[in-house]
Amino acid sequence: MKWYEKIFFRIDRSDLSYEEAMDIYKKQRALLIDVRTPEEYKKNHLKDAVNVPFYEIENIGNEIRDKDEIIMLYCKTGKRSNIAKEILMQNGYRNVYTVKVKI
Repeated sequence: MKWYEKIFFRIDRSDLSYEEAMDIYKKQRALLIDVRTPEEYKKNHLKDAVNVPFYEIENIGNEIRDKDEIIMLYCKTGKRSNIAKEILMQNGYRNVYTVKVKI
């Protein structure tokens, strides 16, 4: 088993580095979500990331029905993505990670 296959079985949903996240994104079916405001997203965002603002994260169930989907969240400082991760996990999503990025 490769390291990127093991990572999804961790109990601790700690941050992924940008490099780890991009490797997983390329090799696994994963969603990369920017939880910043639409204005921040328009200025700059990671390629292929979708914008689901932090304040709308609870509505993600309308879009992502598979609770086992690999979801990688990011924002500018990590505060909003960490809170969004907790909200998603409380709503039954099992593979939610935050990504450390410099934007």
